[in-house]
Amino acid sequence: MADRQPATRTPLCSFIVAAQVQQPEASDYKALNKRIQWQTDNLQRGLRYVPLALSTAKLMVFTDGSFANNKDLSSQLGFVIVLANEERSPAGFTIRGNVLHWSSTKSKRVTRSVLASEIYGMVQGFDMAIVIATTLQAIVKQLDLPPTPLIVCTDSYSLYECLVKLGTTKEKRLMIDIMALRQSYEQREMAEIRWINGDDNPADAMTKAAPNRALERLIETNRLTVRVEGYVQRPMTADTT
Repeated sequence: MADRQPATRTPLCSFIVAAQVQQPEASDYKALNKRIQWQTDNLQRGLRYVPLALSTAKLMVFTDGSFANNKDLSSQLGFVIVLANEERSPAGFTIRGNVLHWSSTKSKRVTRSVLASEIYGMVQGFDMAIVIATTLQAIVKQLDLPPTPLIVCTDSYSLYECLVKLGTTKEKRLMIDIMALRQSYEQREMAEIRWINGDDNPADAMTKAAPNRALERLIETNRLTVRVEGYVQRPMTADTT
């Protein structure tokens, strides 16, 4: 039923809980049954795919991480990858596109801070986005179209600052992941890193039981307006235009 990912809060709660429960209790079975019933009652709902202008499309990965919010105090990591056409505005951007991939997983590594959870979430999302971007580049090259830029969006100012403003952290093991992300940014494997408003981040639904409504809006309309809190304008090159 992966292609029928629901867009309301109650089923997403069950979706998140499923990744946490090791020894289910009566309340967990109740939540699972509620999820299954919702799926049965809403078979017509699911992802819809709309035509895009591939020559101007952008691959956007929205990432998120929640710190110690699972029952066992582990952290939840999530991301949503969208291929979309973008309209820019002074306050942000609006995308019209299709969800290509998503993930919600419990962190296998111990996280000691919110920043750590956000970093691990971005690393997972960026790794998958690179795989998809490589495939896309092979396709657009055959069609004699410009490369598809990869844009990473996070609602964490601390992470954004570490990557684009060369901020640091006292946790040395986090610096390895930060340096790897910085290198990808400097080598333009990422065209942009954007710091976005948390209420507009669709990946929020991958990490929280009571998320914002961004993912719901994206799935229902194939459109999403995102407010941008900060980004760095970089000169475009042949690889990112």
